[in-house]
Amino acid sequence: MYLRQLSIAFVCVALGLSACTDEGGDDLTSLGNDAVGDTGDTTVGDGDGDTGDGDGDPGDGDGDTTGDGDGDGDTTGDGDGDTTGGGGGPACMGMEAPAGSPTVGQQASHWTGFTSDGEDWDYCEMQGTPFLLVISGAWCGPCNDLAAGMAGQASSFDVAPIIAGLENGTLGFVEVLLDNFNDFGEATVADLQAWENMYPNEYVHLLGDSTPGQDGTEPLWIYLGPVHMGGVPAAILIDADFNIEVTGMSESLAAAAANYGG
Repeated sequence: MYLRQLSIAFVCVALGLSACTDEGGDDLTSLGNDAVGDTGDTTVGDGDGDTGDGDGDPGDGDGDTTGDGDGDGDTTGDGDGDTTGGGGGPACMGMEAPAGSPTVGQQASHWTGFTSDGEDWDYCEMQGTPFLLVISGAWCGPCNDLAAGMAGQASSFDVAPIIAGLENGTLGFVEVLLDNFNDFGEATVADLQAWENMYPNEYVHLLGDSTPGQDGTEPLWIYLGPVHMGGVPAAILIDADFNIEVTGMSESLAAAAANYGG
């Protein structure tokens, strides 16, 4: 692992890298052919055969009976299709990094980063599938080496079983770029797009951290401090119940390959 305090210029030269830098119509009445003005009921209407909104339930357009108007068929009114009210299941209700400590057997803290499309995404959404959580820097040599292996390119990392697990759906992989290609500054959407172009793998969830890195205040850098010990890449393996199974880069890769790889 490279220490983040090493000279970026030295690393970049060694790697040859450069900066990459309503329910519409629910309230309409008198549009139909019956006594009250819809097309098939005799209540108050709009053309659906019930009590008045066009969906077959008592009134919101989504297929449940709560009137929440979210269109997802659950009863929470959050529009995500589950019943937790927050999206992503119970893991998303837990601590958010940097809260907590990465202790084996305890629930992992979750955190939201941005994707190469500029969308926010929280890795708590991975609950239900064991996954590797890796923190990297775009300038970091071993980080590039690992990403190359995940893309099926030449690498000193033996990740073939990891890739097989991803393809089989028995394992997930989340990589967070804490830094850009040039220095310890925050990653950008352009950095993520460049990384994906260099190391394409449709199964890897790549996230960026917009927190400036020079002062080491990135949430995941703080949270995973006992794991990375000042260097990247660093990793933990999180099980299907969102509990930490293994910590450490080589240890997590080995356990993921043995337990969930192909």
